[in-house]
Amino acid sequence: MAYDLKIVGGTIIDGTGKPGYSGDVGIKDGRIVALGHAPDTAARTVKADGLVVSPGFVDIHTHYDAQVFWDQMLTISPWHGVTSVVMGSCGFGVAPTRPKDRSLILRTLERVEAMPLNALEAGLGNDWPFETFPQYLDALDKMGTAINVGAMIGHTATRLYVMGEAAVERAATQDEVIQMQDIVREGMKAGAIAFGTSVSRIHIGFDGKPIPSRLAEFDEMLALGRAVGQAGSGIIHYNGAREPLFDHYLGMHYESGRPVCWTALLAGQLGPGRHRESLERTKQLVAQGKPIYPQVACRPIVSEFDFRSPVVFDTWSLFKPVRVAKGEADLMRIYSDKDFRHQFREEVAGRGGRDGDFSGGKSEGDMRRASWRLTEISWCEEEPALVGRTVESVAQERGISPVDLILDLAVQSNLRARFRMPLVNFQEDEVEELLQDPNTVVGLGDGGAHLSQLCDACYATHLLGYWVRVKKSLSLERAVHMLTGRPAAIFGIADRGLLALGRPADVVVFDPATVGAGPLERVYDLPAGADRLISRASGIHTVIVNGTVLPPPGEAMPAGRMPGHVLRSGTAHH
Repeated sequence: MAYDLKIVGGTIIDGTGKPGYSGDVGIKDGRIVALGHAPDTAARTVKADGLVVSPGFVDIHTHYDAQVFWDQMLTISPWHGVTSVVMGSCGFGVAPTRPKDRSLILRTLERVEAMPLNALEAGLGNDWPFETFPQYLDALDKMGTAINVGAMIGHTATRLYVMGEAAVERAATQDEVIQMQDIVREGMKAGAIAFGTSVSRIHIGFDGKPIPSRLAEFDEMLALGRAVGQAGSGIIHYNGAREPLFDHYLGMHYESGRPVCWTALLAGQLGPGRHRESLERTKQLVAQGKPIYPQVACRPIVSEFDFRSPVVFDTWSLFKPVRVAKGEADLMRIYSDKDFRHQFREEVAGRGGRDGDFSGGKSEGDMRRASWRLTEISWCEEEPALVGRTVESVAQERGISPVDLILDLAVQSNLRARFRMPLVNFQEDEVEELLQDPNTVVGLGDGGAHLSQLCDACYATHLLGYWVRVKKSLSLERAVHMLTGRPAAIFGIADRGLLALGRPADVVVFDPATVGAGPLERVYDLPAGADRLISRASGIHTVIVNGTVLPPPGEAMPAGRMPGHVLRSGTAHH
């Protein structure tokens, strides 16, 4: 047999967690036909001496639902070895959406996932090729993508579709719940990988109102869980509150009979060492046969923000006027107001912040474990010498409070000055415990969301470069399994995540000595010239999707159909 593609001389790590071994890989018609020993000739050969050959990485937490329509490459995920993504996390997506409600769903995404509204409007245009969720999957199939995509059907879009603007005002009637059940059942049968929902109070939508799913009574949640079970496939993705809602996760599992993956278990979120309570509870549930898994992150959750959208203060009652402000002139007036500044200083002090530390947050949406000592000025055109310095050091130097410093810089820059604040997950000993626990699943890459504020879609190369090579906290085989076989198994992605004979040839070839995620860069490549943060990968040698080698970052696919498949119910139907 002659191969279309052969990878020779590498160390094969197959995604199961088993030790790697030297060998070759033969690929034909998009599938692996030889593994370990591949003696035949090939039309193209990739030399992998000194490199690792592994399954393509599987990212279970992205928000590319809109971006995919103007960026079929789904950048930046494939730069970092990701060959399959799940979109629509936390119940946020763009389908189903009635034409009259398109503005509402885009304004929701703008607010809750910090996607630039002008980019969303320009990228999607006026003629969306879908209304229902099955039509959305069909549109993806027709358009094509560079990597494989699966999608969740989201609670927020479903509720808006049935209830309109009332979705953010009240509980649903019994008839409305039945309509939602029908939509979810239809979406799951059409191929949704999961049903996604969120009750997190940090999730705020258009006009500063709660996202629709937050208005759902738990009976509504359970009813939609039953619809998932009736469809017979998929899982539940539940974004909970600050405190884990194990009763909710169990209820959804019992009603649906499906696994539940909840977001997120983060170091420092509840205070020092508190993550261990959730790990122990999860261990007990898994031992009882309950497939309920916390999603964890391998990078600190760091938000870069400006005061046009000060996301880290989003749920503070003090910032309610900011959430409903009409334009930048209104915001400038608020931030210049002496009473607002006084209340801001008092609020910070009341949260344990007199010494610059906010660790004593009073509500689920508060900044937790954040500190002026760790907050950096990341961009300031008027005073470039301040970039990279901490808010605390500059405030002390000028003899003013940190609150007055950041607001002064915001006002003098017309709200363009930016600040980078670590919120949670930066206590490395605790993060290490989360990553080493056998019952967690790595995710929270958030590709496609919070574009101007953070970039964690590089999490896979960060895990390999930092936690494997630098920290030596994980073996290479364990880390590859965490990026491939494990997330694929939990999300029911049946034909991805492993290198095995007959499997689709999603492969990444990387250098374990150099793989890593680069520093954050700000680029202006979104529709309408909007900006985003990116990270470039190092050590990624070759990325292969369904037997096709992807071009290097920044280059377009050659003419012809994109190699990615739509993973309906976790499987490509090609």
